[in-house]
Amino acid sequence: EQLTDEINRIADQAQYNQMHMLSNKSASQNVRTAEELGMQPAKINTPASLSGSQASWTLRVHVGANQDEAIAVNIYAANVANLFSGEGAQTAQAAPAQEGVQQEGAQQPAPATAPSQGGVNSPVNVTTTVDANTSLAKIENAIRMISDQRANLGAFQNRLESIKNSTEYAIENLKASYAQIKDATMTDEV
Repeated sequence: EQLTDEINRIADQAQYNQMHMLSNKSASQNVRTAEELGMQPAKINTPASLSGSQASWTLRVHVGANQDEAIAVNIYAANVANLFSGEGAQTAQAAPAQEGVQQEGAQQPAPATAPSQGGVNSPVNVTTTVDANTSLAKIENAIRMISDQRANLGAFQNRLESIKNSTEYAIENLKASYAQIKDATMTDEV
């Protein structure tokens, strides 16, 4: 998935003389940066809280140029102590946008729900063979979930590292080109 996303990102961004080489985007786009438009970053310093002693929430961090490039971490699932000892179902409801705040994405508030007892978050019981096998299956499932999350994070980290390296290479080439142009200009003036 990360390779496909990276190929799509490169296809969308590959340009020569303001012409997109690998996509059919129009070259006549005029994009102004936030600084040019005089925009300031919005900061929200209000603490967030959820009801329930073990309420679930997913932290989603936008990390790329495309809208769907983000890292999402379920805080409830990331807590290893809670993988096997769920309490009751907990739900948090996002409030609609307030006056002066621009809401992006879905217009309806989205609930974040933690699972109730059962599944991965139920207690481990080893009193009988069946319960022990069930508990082992839960532990294996939890380990598999963590391994999958680590693999996705590693793939995304490799992708970011590749982007960083290619950007550094492009910067180095631009500096070399600038130096050659400057040297040629100095030669013409002399």
